[in-house]
Amino acid sequence: MKRNIFYIFLISCITGFSQVNENLLMERFNMNAFNPAFVGSEGRQVSFTSRSYWQGIAQAPSISYFFYSGNPKKNLSLGASVITNKVFIDRRTLYAVDASYQLSMGGESKLFLGIKAGATSKITDIESLERITNTANPAITNDGNAVFPVLGFGALFKTKAFFLSASIPNFLNPVNFVNDNALVGSEKPNTYLLAGTSFDVGVFGSKLKPFISTKLIPDGENQTHIGGTLDFKNFLEIGAGYKNIGFTNFLLMVKTKFGLSVAYAYEFGIPNGQAAVTRSGNELFIKFNF
Repeated sequence: MKRNIFYIFLISCITGFSQVNENLLMERFNMNAFNPAFVGSEGRQVSFTSRSYWQGIAQAPSISYFFYSGNPKKNLSLGASVITNKVFIDRRTLYAVDASYQLSMGGESKLFLGIKAGATSKITDIESLERITNTANPAITNDGNAVFPVLGFGALFKTKAFFLSASIPNFLNPVNFVNDNALVGSEKPNTYLLAGTSFDVGVFGSKLKPFISTKLIPDGENQTHIGGTLDFKNFLEIGAGYKNIGFTNFLLMVKTKFGLSVAYAYEFGIPNGQAAVTRSGNELFIKFNF
């Protein structure tokens, strides 16, 4: 009985994950998940991210993210990304092609304008539910699969000292493609804002890199993430962040001279309004610059 109640709780949490491209801890390194203008801004690279929630709980939510970026050719860069968001019996996967155009703004300043196009598949395995009774339940529908288009855009302004990012990764609500009110509500267009800077500390060749991000969620609680990292000679980065929804995170990144970077982040906290619940999760990030 308790297990079935827990499954119902997990399903109800699906609507808390707005769109498939969230919620990554290392946003600064995974910017293309929500801003296609990031393609080409750091050259040719490939990366993979694995994000898990609620450690110690079976079938808890998880995210897998793959990203490829090509080198700019005549100021145009192309890339591709795949993001899978799994919550119990619900799996949503975003397949997208990204394009970014680079404009020189004078000096070392650059403006990248990007567009994302693709599709999201939604698969809900109703048959795997362990139900208490076989009596028909109008709240459970067998029509759990669907595919709907994705179209987003973004802008990224970069200088040697700071960057500004603004984007809407998908402004097409699937209301005309999916017969599922809960999914339609959770896929309303979100707006992402991210800013960061970097300056020398003057000790051991280190740099301080603070950032702030905001996700504007229609009909939901907006999320703000404030944090920063300390970079030691472009080899080791350590940092921390805090989200206004009640979570704190710490991260460690190692960067090699031949282009490989590996990072790990750990998150813990008490969600707002749920004083009796403590949750934790982690994120693994691997990137290779060609």
